[in-house]
Amino acid sequence: MILFSQRHSPFARKAEVALLEASIFAVQVRHLSPNPPTSGEPEYEQNPLNVAPLLILDDGRPVYDSEEICFFIDEFSGGRLLPKQKEPREDALTRQTMATALCETGKELLWEIEQNEMGISVPGLREDLTAQLAAAYDILETAPTPDEVSLDEVADIGIIALATALDWLTFRGLDTTVPPHPNLLWWLDSFRERPSMTATVYEDLSMY
Repeated sequence: MILFSQRHSPFARKAEVALLEASIFAVQVRHLSPNPPTSGEPEYEQNPLNVAPLLILDDGRPVYDSEEICFFIDEFSGGRLLPKQKEPREDALTRQTMATALCETGKELLWEIEQNEMGISVPGLREDLTAQLAAAYDILETAPTPDEVSLDEVADIGIIALATALDWLTFRGLDTTVPPHPNLLWWLDSFRERPSMTATVYEDLSMY
C-alpha cells in the first residue's frame, strides 16, 4: 500500500500519525511535491491530481479523505484507533470533528490574512474567524483533557486528530491570535513527544 502525503498538511499528517500509532509499517509513505505529476512520471497513474492524503490499496483502489483513511487503518489494524465502548468512541469521533473544524477555520483565516496583505479583504471576516478559533480553544481548555497516553498504548483517532490540528495551528502561527490556554498547551506539549509526532513534523510554510 502507498500513502501519498504532504509535510504541511494537518490532514495528511493525521493519516501518517495514525499509521505509526497503529503500528502499520507495510505502507510506503510518499511525500508529494507541490507540482502535479506529468503523464511521464510514475505517480501520475496513481495520483494525477497530486491529492494528499490518498491511500492506494494493494489492489489499486484509492481511499480518499483523512477520515476514511483513518477508518480503514482502524479496520486494518484490528480496531486499534477507535474505542469499542460507546462513550469513549463518541468522544474520539467528537474530537476528530472538532479538529477538522479547527483546520478548516485556520485555512480560511490564513487565506484572509493573505488577501488582507494584498489589499483585498472582506470587512470583519478576519475578526470573525479569529473569534471562532478563540471560542474553540476555550471549549477545549475547559473540556476534560484527554487522558495521557503512555508510550505502550495507542492514541485513538480523536486524540491524533486534535493533536495534529493544534500543532498545525501553532506551525502556522495562528495560535498567537488567541489568548493563552495553559491546560491545552500542556497536553499538546506532552503529546508532541510521542515517536509518531516527532517522526512527522510539519515543514514548508509556503504551502497550506
